[in-house]
Amino acid sequence: MAGRGGWFLGLALAAAPAAGLAQTEPAKPAAPAPAKPPPRSAPKGHTVSGVTVTAGQRDVETTIDRRSFTLGKDLTATTGSIGDALRNLPSVEVDLQGNLSLRGDSNVTILVDGKPAPMFEGAGRADALQQLPADQYERVEVITNPSAALTPEGSGGVINLVTKKSRGGGKTGSAYVSAGSAGLKRTGATLGFNTAKLSVTASVSTNYQRNKTHGGDVRATRDPASGRFADNISDFVGRNLTRGESARLNLSYALTPKDQLTGSLQLSRLLVEGHPFNHFAQDDVDGATLSFLNRTGSRRFGEDDASLTAGWKHALPGEGHELSMDIVANTSLLRDHTLYQTFQAEPAPPFLFERVFDDGDASHAEFRLGYSQMFGKASLKAGYELKYDHNDFPYVDARGPTVAGLVNVPSLANHFLYKQTLNAVFATWERPFGDLDVQAGMRIEDVRLELRQLTSGGTDTPAYTRPYPTLHLAYRLDDKDKLTASYSERVQRPPPVFLNPLRYVIDPQDVQQGNSELKPAITRAYELGYERKSGAGDYLATLYYRQHTGEFTQTLQDLGGGVFAQTFANLGRSQYAGLELALNGKLGSKLSYNASTNIYWSEIEAGNLGIAGSRSGYGIAGRGNLNWQARPDDLVQLNVYSNGRRLTAQGVFEPNWSLNLGWRHKLNDRLSATVTVQDVLGTVHFERNLDTPLLIERFRVEPVARSVVLRLDYRFGAVGKGPKEPAFDYDNGGGAGGATAGPR
Repeated sequence: MAGRGGWFLGLALAAAPAAGLAQTEPAKPAAPAPAKPPPRSAPKGHTVSGVTVTAGQRDVETTIDRRSFTLGKDLTATTGSIGDALRNLPSVEVDLQGNLSLRGDSNVTILVDGKPAPMFEGAGRADALQQLPADQYERVEVITNPSAALTPEGSGGVINLVTKKSRGGGKTGSAYVSAGSAGLKRTGATLGFNTAKLSVTASVSTNYQRNKTHGGDVRATRDPASGRFADNISDFVGRNLTRGESARLNLSYALTPKDQLTGSLQLSRLLVEGHPFNHFAQDDVDGATLSFLNRTGSRRFGEDDASLTAGWKHALPGEGHELSMDIVANTSLLRDHTLYQTFQAEPAPPFLFERVFDDGDASHAEFRLGYSQMFGKASLKAGYELKYDHNDFPYVDARGPTVAGLVNVPSLANHFLYKQTLNAVFATWERPFGDLDVQAGMRIEDVRLELRQLTSGGTDTPAYTRPYPTLHLAYRLDDKDKLTASYSERVQRPPPVFLNPLRYVIDPQDVQQGNSELKPAITRAYELGYERKSGAGDYLATLYYRQHTGEFTQTLQDLGGGVFAQTFANLGRSQYAGLELALNGKLGSKLSYNASTNIYWSEIEAGNLGIAGSRSGYGIAGRGNLNWQARPDDLVQLNVYSNGRRLTAQGVFEPNWSLNLGWRHKLNDRLSATVTVQDVLGTVHFERNLDTPLLIERFRVEPVARSVVLRLDYRFGAVGKGPKEPAFDYDNGGGAGGATAGPR
């Protein structure tokens, strides 16, 4: 679910990092390229199935510290949600519940135009990834080893979503409408207007969808007397109606030849109305039922997000010499209200109705001052950042024999307040030495927290100051081949919900309790890469190694009586290593492809949690697209992805995969139609298994993900200047709300 109880079904460790993300700027080369003879005139852009391809542009661009993927030219990305688009990029995994990870690490920071966005923070991020249309975004920067100019938050790295900007003169725009099985309906439009000084881009979108999920959870606990195992069973069916709207406005104005003003406003709303059914049962060691409970629910979850940014950039005398200032103000309001009714139970329950208010109010403010200057071939970037976060989480549980007789239970109330103030200074220095480019950086952050448990009393004020060094190297072997190497130190700060020490109820079998003693997890990341560009093809190979100290983990503990506690702790140590391969190119004149695979090894040591020894294992994940230009106006696509097996402190996440098909027909230069079949073989599912001496668990979720979607796209304004044709609409997971369909 999207509220705090959803940290369990949404996998607690796949939640977004704590707020307080930094800005980023598009990467720039270390120095101007050496003077070369003027190139031959490039051929003009030509149209293939509605996608304009311009000579010199590539779908993948790499710089010393990031890779940038153009969504407007990726025929598998932009028609669906932004989660669909990310799922088809190397290094990125998005599971059926919308949980995102980079090379298996779910602690990933998501930025929009280099700034934090409230919809991609906290427990609602999975829903936002599956709701917001990818049509709003032009490209994605995947930064697995960020430089010191970026926030060190997120042990897995940073994903920066770059929104579409209007280009060319005058007015441009596009609009789309989608309809599919399960009642899916989506509409949206993007408008642009440009003059010599002013650039304006506006986009709006709406989403309506029904989805259904069913699953089960069997936990076997060892009986201390007999040594045999007894089962605790939870089965559930979730039926949700999801609606959402979003709007964004981007402005850029050249105040003077040396002064540029920018601003953006984004509003989004998500509403999920659900009707879950839950069955809970407890058996003895012989399989006889000791107790059972059946209940239904009526749930209404709403999230309203707003983000306002403003910036000023001033060019100073000299090449690459400029001063910039940015401010960010974000708010997020979550209202998660559920009414449960028990209609069958043995023995008779003490109450028949339960109403839970699980709300949250979050705000984030940020100020950044940046400075850059060229010193011959070298470039310097430096800056100061101030960030402030304020999160308020009130939780109320009422119980009674009737709806009218519901009474708040004081012992179940839980009101938690989280505040964070962060001051940071950073600098990066970059210079070429012949064919070798070097970028070195340092960031120093001072963090002050205030944790107040208003229900039980008590205040904690942790504070720490720490440096985060980075180093990036790029060596050009020739015009086609390049070697890269990088090192960075990063931090993963505990999300607020992990720090709340007071226990609260998720469902009759589960309670959750945070840990105010959690420490930030430190990551040391190393990468060694090889890149080759040959004709229309790009080939990438990367060896990586990550060492974590104090990595967060979720543990499940048996409290007895069929009740389990979900808690959070710092692991003693963990490490991950892998080889990632990515390639894209053409097979003749009508076939094109892009594919990637990640072969990895991991080891976890959790002796400090009472789990003896270390656990290690291998896995493989991958994705691929095959495009067939059957005729000039017809494009057929096959899309497949696979998520690999992942270790946890107590068990594993099992692998899963999906196959999708699509066909797009260009009716004319302005109108195109797309049909997709999603999860063709019905393989989409999620499974987690725990295996310890005292507890065994088998948890499985199966959404109704197979669907057929039809989409129409229309471009207006000057053809060729507006947004390009979108890609196939692969939801891969039954749409938004997948994480909300299970029990609390």
